[in-house]
Amino acid sequence: MTSAAATRQPRCAGVTALVTGGAAGIGAAVVRLIHHEGARVYVADLNVEQGQRLADELGERATFVHLDVTDEVSWAAALGRVRRTGSQLTTLVNSAGAALRRPLLDTSPADFRRIVDLNLTGTFLGMSLVAAELADGGSIVNISSLNGVLPTAGLGAYVASKAGVSALTRVAALELAERGITVNAVCPGSIDTAITDSGDFADVDWDAYVRTIPLRRRGRAAEVAHAVLYLASDESRYVTGTNLIIDGGVAAGRPAT
Repeated sequence: MTSAAATRQPRCAGVTALVTGGAAGIGAAVVRLIHHEGARVYVADLNVEQGQRLADELGERATFVHLDVTDEVSWAAALGRVRRTGSQLTTLVNSAGAALRRPLLDTSPADFRRIVDLNLTGTFLGMSLVAAELADGGSIVNISSLNGVLPTAGLGAYVASKAGVSALTRVAALELAERGITVNAVCPGSIDTAITDSGDFADVDWDAYVRTIPLRRRGRAAEVAHAVLYLASDESRYVTGTNLIIDGGVAAGRPAT
């Protein structure tokens, strides 16, 4: 093996990351990629079986941590476990989330609160509680959504929560800049994960939808993970407060007919 391949340094060497929603979907893709690139990873999720299985599969430098992102007590317990391992977090990836496809007039207050609590309040708790312990010069990456910057009818609760995530990301970037902590959001468009496998999306004509995407396909979780890798690595030390859109060109405008 020659020089470049043999001497390439892992892009996340020295990174110690906690990834919420890390047991499945985009979160799991992030866990796998940054672990492959040398990071010490805490797989944080409510799903004990799936999260532990992923940590066991990855082996050294991977640990499962039970976490309900909507609960302050659960956050305290998770961070306590991280401290007991002797690690200091350098990186937080807020990936836990859910979607609800329903017209506003058919959305109950309870359903609206549930989505906002998971997507927005969970991200707020992560940033506010973890930032106090995060190493100076570290990074926070929030998984927002294309719908946080380009709303879609029928996704009111989701749109509101993700717009909040993108806005809160910018506030945190301003407030944490003096410590050298970068805070950015990744905004995926339609990504082929289990989040759209629920009954809410059963009547979606995906073939017709794909024809509205300039690149003519839905995205993959691994493609979102590569964006997170960039924002969690030293390659992006001068990038903060941004929304990185990964959507196959949808936000660029309407394609020619």
